[in-house]
Amino acid sequence: MLVNGLPGKGARLFILFFLFSVSMSSACRYFGILLLFLLPCRFAAAQQEDSVIAVMGLSDSSTAWYQEHGYRINKTYVLSYFTDLPKVAGSPLRYSARDWRTVAFVTAGAGVFLLTDKTVNKWMRANQEQFYTEVAKVVEPFGNKYPPFIIGAMYLTGVVTKNRKIEHASLMTAKSLVFSTLFYVSTKQIIRRRRPLYTQEPYEFNEPFQGGREYTSFPSGHSNTIFTVATALAIEFKETKWVPPVAYTLATLTALSRLYDNRHWSSDVWIGAAFGHFITKAVYKVEARKKEKQMLKLNF
Repeated sequence: MLVNGLPGKGARLFILFFLFSVSMSSACRYFGILLLFLLPCRFAAAQQEDSVIAVMGLSDSSTAWYQEHGYRINKTYVLSYFTDLPKVAGSPLRYSARDWRTVAFVTAGAGVFLLTDKTVNKWMRANQEQFYTEVAKVVEPFGNKYPPFIIGAMYLTGVVTKNRKIEHASLMTAKSLVFSTLFYVSTKQIIRRRRPLYTQEPYEFNEPFQGGREYTSFPSGHSNTIFTVATALAIEFKETKWVPPVAYTLATLTALSRLYDNRHWSSDVWIGAAFGHFITKAVYKVEARKKEKQMLKLNF
């Protein structure tokens, strides 16, 4: 039987796949132990319905949708990358007044952080403590090393347990990550900002495509990556109330670790997080419009 999330067996399979894939590093063990206790509690029982369709305002919340239309690794899924990317890139053309207010807020936040980049960097470097260092070591890999393994573990869990919702969720998260990575990597190549590891001045830039890794500070790739995954999980499992706060807390700690480790300025992290969050939301909105059309066909 399909449920709104991972069943108890599926939760344990997810943990095993994830832990195995990252070779049982110490940080992974801590996270795995946490999941081992938390996931079965919420996912063991069947819940009322599919959160993604409900969040996006679709009327039919039947798991039958996943059986017929949920993504698998096939031609349809691969082609969706090419058809959906232009729609995601063009999403500002469909922004509502509320969306533009959000843009204004993010832009204002970026301005504030740009003005305080040097101050924040000095404060971070002046407050280095063993506890914070250990926390940074634990959460930092969630911004680059772990997300592919998390997605892969979700996918294998969905396939092995025949849970089409989990399988679909993993592939949606993967697509969101590919898209957000394309946008942030392109931005890094054009806006060549010097990392704080090499300078104490936050406004040192090079010409586009010049300067090597030293000039790849803007935006933060770690922040983009972890906020992409966190946003996708928060959307997919919104009805499991602890998932969004846990996902976003982990994402925030990962982003802060980049400031603590002197790898980015605060404005880099802010924009990186915004990239991951809003690009993922755009991917899901594109998908929601496709679902609406599919559900109309099913109803008729």
